[in-house]
Amino acid sequence: MDDGKAIARQINIATDGPALFSIRNLPLLEQGTSYDPLATAENLWVNVKVYASGGENALHAHAGEDHAFIVLQGMATFAFGDGRTSVVRQHEGVMIPKNVQYKFEADEAENLVLLRVGGGQRITSGLDDLTPFGAPRDINKMTTFADGSPKVGNAVHNGESSKVRVYAKGKYFAPD
Repeated sequence: MDDGKAIARQINIATDGPALFSIRNLPLLEQGTSYDPLATAENLWVNVKVYASGGENALHAHAGEDHAFIVLQGMATFAFGDGRTSVVRQHEGVMIPKNVQYKFEADEAENLVLLRVGGGQRITSGLDDLTPFGAPRDINKMTTFADGSPKVGNAVHNGESSKVRVYAKGKYFAPD
């Protein structure tokens, strides 16, 4: 993987049994963000996100999903719609109930690597209509910015995700 190209991560679907996944050899970044699915069940989904800098820079809320972020590497400052802020460091996390507005900014000293776990009560059933990140589309459609507009992941005001992804040659999280 020293060529700096992305590993294509497959969504591991849990229907009738366990879905195993790994974050070993996750490419780190010089610029941009990556958002990779790890496993999805009907009402629970797990992703890994990497930020070179920036973060989710605009206040937004998930109306159909409770979720948690666990910091595996780096540090992030979370800001909430009620004005509170919290610095979340490696091996710490934050649980965000549905409808709570939040945003976060990565500390630029090193890549921010987040394990993201989300779950919610589905409007539809089944696992045939997922986003590229493994979240059910019916849940994803209920995410809005603070002004009520639908959240679009690559919107410029959403920060680092609007930048072109550039992999850090030869740098990985949790290498073998």
